[in-house]
Amino acid sequence: MKGLYVKDLQLLAKQKLFFLAIIFLTVMNSYNLESLAIVPALMLFFFVTLIFTTVTYDEMNHGLAFLFTLPISRKKYALQKYSLALIGSILALVISVVIVFSMTGIQGKTVNLEEFGLTLVSLFIVGLFYISLMMPVYFKFGEQKSRMIMILLMAVIFFCAYLGKSVIAKLGIDLNAILQRISDTPLWLMLTGGVVAGGVVGVLSYLLSLKILEKKEL
Repeated sequence: MKGLYVKDLQLLAKQKLFFLAIIFLTVMNSYNLESLAIVPALMLFFFVTLIFTTVTYDEMNHGLAFLFTLPISRKKYALQKYSLALIGSILALVISVVIVFSMTGIQGKTVNLEEFGLTLVSLFIVGLFYISLMMPVYFKFGEQKSRMIMILLMAVIFFCAYLGKSVIAKLGIDLNAILQRISDTPLWLMLTGGVVAGGVVGVLSYLLSLKILEKKEL
């Protein structure tokens, strides 16, 4: 799969100005942010989304048809995309750590290491679910339709959250009590459960993507 990594890195290198713009904007925005979680969240979202675009580049001018004439199976191709997205997620979080500590150092502030570490792990888990959700969509529909689906999905999530809150209020359910019970769960157990759940969903997503690729007309 080394050749696939080289190909994708060259594709991403063509967008280096966009990468630098993302980092610059994140640095500027982090200067006045009260919540440090926004920095790794933005970096993670943009990095993973950019990696998704390599799927679109591969499909241009029947690129996939050419790739699969080489000793590259659909299984290896799908696995490489997921591993690249995972590497991109880790890289985004590492860069976020550098930005946060640099900006807080310049401002003379301190970072709560335990809280920030928890934020990074939580966002990594969220990133696993984001990759698992969107990768099959990109394989199936391409970039433009996938973006529309992502926007629609976000709208549905916000609507369901609002509707759920209204239903809970009407049913007289004590939401604060439920949240308190959740917060009483040991932190290590919640994080371990999140990573395991993300891994399971990731495997299922990979199998779905592989099925989509096998049925894809080149």
